[in-house]
Amino acid sequence: MLDFSLYLLCGLVAGLLGGYLGLGGGIVMMPFLTVIAGVNVKAAVPVSITAIVVNSLAASSEYLKKGMVDLELVVILSVFMVLGNITGSLLSEHIPGDYTRLMLTVIVVYAAFSLLKGRRTTERMTFADNRARYLLITTVVAFVTGALSAVVGIGGGVVILPVLYLVIGLPLSTARGTTSLMIGFSAAAATTVYFLNGQIEPVIVSGVILGIIVGAKLGGFLGTMAKPLVIKLMLFSVLLYLAFRLAYEPVRELL
Repeated sequence: MLDFSLYLLCGLVAGLLGGYLGLGGGIVMMPFLTVIAGVNVKAAVPVSITAIVVNSLAASSEYLKKGMVDLELVVILSVFMVLGNITGSLLSEHIPGDYTRLMLTVIVVYAAFSLLKGRRTTERMTFADNRARYLLITTVVAFVTGALSAVVGIGGGVVILPVLYLVIGLPLSTARGTTSLMIGFSAAAATTVYFLNGQIEPVIVSGVILGIIVGAKLGGFLGTMAKPLVIKLMLFSVLLYLAFRLAYEPVRELL
């Protein structure tokens, strides 16, 4: 019963933070499941990816109500994230986890400091021009992010969100809503592969999903009213925390 309560609490916290920031919640879920609840990493990854699907759909509904989702980018980039997620979930058993974590750590740290710097307020952003110029590289980033996310157990929003905001030029609120919906579709693909391979633990998943449904709805609602400066500072803190959790074990083993 105590274990189930921990899974429930994990889902609640992950859903609240993930919905508020426009992320999938995996950045909270993976450290919580492995460190606090003591779940094996191999078992935690499929659970985290499965819960991200629920978190994304629950949180993004709030952004959709307020028109804070760019459906064009969702359709285009979700295809590449789905392909990446399927690739990553199929290869997850053959890729050394330490190397993957270190690579993702570098990406996350770069994204954190880029987001904190932000773009100049005097710069006039032309959304259509930015899409035409950077959409190809963004699709590549989406594919790679999807593959790495399926291996590590996070939604990939920590990488996609800064790209949509800083590169494509979406307003931060729209970037959060777009990311929130996009990672749900991509995580569903990886979840299907894990389910077919029998890698999902029903007891853990049920507890996490119950908590995440409540947390994501509340987080998504609060996120639509959040100030951009607050979101940027919170995202920066969360990204650095994720980078630390990803790199801690591999670096300790190397030393």
